[in-house]
Amino acid sequence: MTENKRLSEKGNVTEKNKRIVIISVSVLLSLVLLFGAVMGTVTLVRRARSVVSYGGVMLDRGVVNYLAATYKSVFMQEIGVAYDTPEFWADSPLGSRESYGELLVKATESYIRSVAVGAYLFDRYTRLSSGERDAIERATAEILDFVAENSEEKFNEECAAMGFDYSDFCRATEILYKSEQAKSVIYGYEGSALSGGSMLAECDEYFNEFARVKILYIPIRVDLVRDKDGKFELDADGRYVTEYFTPEEVQERLSDIGRIRELIEGLENGDDEQISPEFFDSMQKKYNYSAMYSESGYYFSPFSEYSAKFAEESSTLLPDGYREAFHKYMSSVIEEEAFFLEEGEYGDIEGDYGVCFVYKCQKENYAYLSASYSAFFHDFYSDAADYLYDRSVSEISKDVTVKEVYYEIDVIALPYNCDYIAKIEG
Repeated sequence: MTENKRLSEKGNVTEKNKRIVIISVSVLLSLVLLFGAVMGTVTLVRRARSVVSYGGVMLDRGVVNYLAATYKSVFMQEIGVAYDTPEFWADSPLGSRESYGELLVKATESYIRSVAVGAYLFDRYTRLSSGERDAIERATAEILDFVAENSEEKFNEECAAMGFDYSDFCRATEILYKSEQAKSVIYGYEGSALSGGSMLAECDEYFNEFARVKILYIPIRVDLVRDKDGKFELDADGRYVTEYFTPEEVQERLSDIGRIRELIEGLENGDDEQISPEFFDSMQKKYNYSAMYSESGYYFSPFSEYSAKFAEESSTLLPDGYREAFHKYMSSVIEEEAFFLEEGEYGDIEGDYGVCFVYKCQKENYAYLSASYSAFFHDFYSDAADYLYDRSVSEISKDVTVKEVYYEIDVIALPYNCDYIAKIEG
């Protein structure tokens, strides 16, 4: 074979290979474009069929019907009603201008918006694992088998009145799972991701909800009796022993109470004589039964377990009558003073047995990290996760798209669903 012929054949092979490559690339590109077109068409169809949507999460009418029917059952349980009649939904709660039905309609839309946002947040941070998908499929299949004898046709017949079928049920179950897991995905189980030190800004956002207060309680009728060692005496029932003050002791206390009020008024009016943190501390040393937290103060939050139990636990061992009064005082400290005073302000609550003064002082930076304050913050990260997540969902929910067709759904007339609910175990 001559050199020219070999070169000619080599050139032909090269040209042939080029054509093959070009054809292959063209075919692949066509497939990619076709796949993209198909997926785009699917997305357009889903968007057109969607009733509620946000950030790629699209809920069609069947899914929305499932969510509405299921939430209706939850709503009825929360208000303690076991019947579903037009008469009831037309009635109104005591003191409300809106009927139960109107409240249900508003709450249902808010719930569905939050579910869409939760699913969106889940997709933003992660995706379903194969194990999670299997768990969802098992859970929905178990419901199908248990309530419809493994027949989709029977399932669809039974759920027709609620406006959803088995496919809607499966899709809604996946959406609900994502929404329920979103908080843990972002902040860790019970807020564990917040405790690692990398999310201090988020922790501080929740810490802003706390109030730091010092409490000065001056009883004017009865006192707690101490034994020779300075400890409080307990009676046979394990409650503190009390005794009445002498007239002289009562007068001294009333005099101090009057002086404190004068100085608080002086602060409010800008007078020369004003109450100071130091004077407040001196009165605490004179009258407080316990030095615990006198210097540091108490940290209260509308969400913390410590705050919720403070009034009850601080009065548990007191005698009947006195216990109820003290419980009332301590409840008022939180409900009327701690969260409504401005930092640097003082307040007082008067009752039958004494007067409770409250000083709202500046919080210490990162107090929630201090082991000395663990009693106040033992559920801080869990509560912070709830607070941050709920706030995010509330803000984003305003931007969820709710089409006019959604309002064609008669939430009040829609039967409630308490049977077709998948329990996912992973």
